[in-house]
Amino acid sequence: MSDKVILDNLFYSLNEIQKSEGIRHISKIEFRGKHSLTYYSEITGAYKQLHNLPSYLYDDLFFFSNDLVHFTSFLYLLRPLINDSEKEEGTYHQNWYDARYLSYASILHAAVYNYWDRLGDLLNCFFHTGLPEKSIYIGRVLNNLHSDVKTSVNYIKLNDLYQNKVRTLIFERNEDSHNQSLSSSYFFGILLAGKGNQHEERDRKFSLPEQFKEQIELAYVGLEYILELVKEKAQEKT
Repeated sequence: MSDKVILDNLFYSLNEIQKSEGIRHISKIEFRGKHSLTYYSEITGAYKQLHNLPSYLYDDLFFFSNDLVHFTSFLYLLRPLINDSEKEEGTYHQNWYDARYLSYASILHAAVYNYWDRLGDLLNCFFHTGLPEKSIYIGRVLNNLHSDVKTSVNYIKLNDLYQNKVRTLIFERNEDSHNQSLSSSYFFGILLAGKGNQHEERDRKFSLPEQFKEQIELAYVGLEYILELVKEKAQEKT
């Protein structure tokens, strides 16, 4: 069997997982009954920008969506084969399925971070924040929007979504990138819990596919809230 056939079979399997689990790419998303790109183009083209809107911004969201969908599907594929400390009497002799599972989860953390970073760029193009170029991150942009913008229901929903559903995962990405890796965190978390006390750590690892599937949907909701906020408020810039 050729490498191409092997890879084709793998990608067909991942596509079936996407269908069965309802993992959606941004190209399959509609806002107000319109394709996401159509609605994005209509809104971003209708209002004057404070800063030049990068022509590639939606493309970046598209490609990050590729990563989110692909690697989340991989997590579903790998999960039945990863290490289960409760079945292995408290040990953790990591197999290669488990290693890839956690390395792909690390990629997903980065993809979520990058997606929301671009949403911060999008917001910053339409609203005054006073932030220097190197400080344009979604959390800072949300915090530095004018008080008039912050009264919007769309802002309130967007900020609540980010603060309560996304920010913790962003922090985990920063930890993975700058301090302890995701693989190391799970490895030592499970071992240090000790035999018979590992249920929480084990469940946390096994829940990663659902966690990232939810993050994919939240990413699209976040984009929709931003487009609605721009539509509502951009023409009233302070």
